[in-house]
Amino acid sequence: MNSNPADSLEGVNLGNGWTVKEKIVRKPTSTGGCFSVGYKVVDSAGKEAFLKALDFSKALHDPDPVQALKTVTTLFTFERDLLAKCRDRKLNRILTPLADGNINIPGFGDWGLVYYLIFEMAKGDIRNVQGDYRQIDLLWCLSSLHHVAVGLNQLHKSSVAHQDIKPSNILDMGSDGNKISDLGRSSDQSQQCPWDNVSIAGDQGYAPVDLYYKDTGVEGFEKRILTDLYLLGSLFFFHFSGISAVHALRMKLQGVPLAGKSFKEDLPYLQHAFAETLTDLENEVKNLAGKLSESIMLMVYQLCQPNPAIRGDPKWRGSVVSPYDLQRYISGLSLLIGKAKVGLK
Repeated sequence: MNSNPADSLEGVNLGNGWTVKEKIVRKPTSTGGCFSVGYKVVDSAGKEAFLKALDFSKALHDPDPVQALKTVTTLFTFERDLLAKCRDRKLNRILTPLADGNINIPGFGDWGLVYYLIFEMAKGDIRNVQGDYRQIDLLWCLSSLHHVAVGLNQLHKSSVAHQDIKPSNILDMGSDGNKISDLGRSSDQSQQCPWDNVSIAGDQGYAPVDLYYKDTGVEGFEKRILTDLYLLGSLFFFHFSGISAVHALRMKLQGVPLAGKSFKEDLPYLQHAFAETLTDLENEVKNLAGKLSESIMLMVYQLCQPNPAIRGDPKWRGSVVSPYDLQRYISGLSLLIGKAKVGLK
């Protein structure tokens, strides 16, 4: 018998039309999911789906298990309720649950209750699709980026900032394209959220460098939305070069004497390094996109600006339209997709 109820769901009938089939073994390269266990589940019609079970075991080994359990439960409840909000608003580019609930696993006493979410089964994340960067397809890249931009726009219009957009959180849903997953690090402007007092809520390996400074001139929820813009721009780097925007920036900053205290003092170094990353990226984009590369690079330039105060579309700065409104990028990607379909490069 497993020592952890979340590891003991194989073969269990959940009582809501779903039966747990088998545990999904995490790959060594997988990120996230520290407090969850994944399973394949099947309904009465034979449809397979993915179950995410909340795992209390690490919390129980914490020096303060009561507080750790409270934290884990709070995070799960927040994500579940936020996903329900997205489902109710029919945000079709966000992966929302087919079902959720809890079940008591016998033999574990008071600790036998397992909370879970059931999602449509994905083919994988976009890292699986782009395993060979020598065979990147331009139309797929543009369509994938368009789907993410639409999903982020849906979240922003619902007063939600994702804050953890990265390749492993963009899922390939087959004929339904790409969807954004894992809202566990999000902030919802309409309510108090677990990450409201955390500067870098998402994966630090993708976060923009401005989040390490307190004097950027941008604060509050606006800063979280602008983080999403940067992370969207970072996906352009991933799609066309295989690395993140901040990784490309850090490589250019090796040996640069950043003070790390004053954003204003460090910004010229950050902007110079950013310009160098754009030169490298443009060479990669031109190989694939030809004449379309100019429009693509303009989007990256605006989305990944090291200075969050000028990130986004400058055309709307000072107007009633928000400079970080993503509709301009959605429309731009739609236009590029149309040109790619007819072979205009």
